[in-house]
Amino acid sequence: MHLLLKNKYVMDFFATLMFFTRIPVKWSYFSKKAPDLTRASWSFPSVGFLVGILSGGAGDILIQVGLPVFLSCVIAITLSVLLTGAFHEDGLADTADGLGAGGSPRNIDKIIHDSRLGTYGVMSLVLGILVKLGLILTLFESGYSLVAIFSIGFATGKLSIMIARNLFNNSEFAKTASIVGKISNKCLFIATLTWILPTLFVLDIYGILFGIILMTLTILLIGKKSKKAIGGINGDILGAIAFLTDIMFLFGNIIVILVVN
Repeated sequence: MHLLLKNKYVMDFFATLMFFTRIPVKWSYFSKKAPDLTRASWSFPSVGFLVGILSGGAGDILIQVGLPVFLSCVIAITLSVLLTGAFHEDGLADTADGLGAGGSPRNIDKIIHDSRLGTYGVMSLVLGILVKLGLILTLFESGYSLVAIFSIGFATGKLSIMIARNLFNNSEFAKTASIVGKISNKCLFIATLTWILPTLFVLDIYGILFGIILMTLTILLIGKKSKKAIGGINGDILGAIAFLTDIMFLFGNIIVILVVN
């Protein structure tokens, strides 16, 4: 057991789990040093899959026992928020407030890190959750299980964090983003493989390709907007990217389903 806990891949997975979720992890069992999230980045999509399995799986179980699909989806989304501590939702709201308000880079950063929620933040959260719920319901009606939808969506968001982190430099005001450094090609390859294999098993190849296009455009759009606004990215912006690429990837697959049918 001791050797298993000291295995670097096991340590990496639990470091990522501890960072992205509220699932209790006693890090002292693994190491006395702080977690190395840059090294652990290969496991980002794996933790995304886990969150999706737990929340989406719960939704599927509720449907099987007779709960209405709409209510089951809402409960599944709520569970995912509880599991992650609204980590990416918080990033979305803060980013919307900051980039929406505009001004000097320092002023934008101040707004992003303000604990109070503004109009742009509220609207982004409400619209984001509503759109996500609509996409989940549409995919479910197309024959996909909630566990598949949630898992692939969350894993996509985590992979997008890695891509964005390598494409854009930190803002001079960045705090959380600096925890994860530039990611090695090896970690990116493992993460991409971890993401693409289950995704290919579940989704249509054309849907995946179109979803990747929309995911990439979303990363570039937000990244370039952030670079112009505050000189780069930060943790909240990475969270916003994760949330929005999850949505856009699912949306891309729905478009292909509608075109094919």
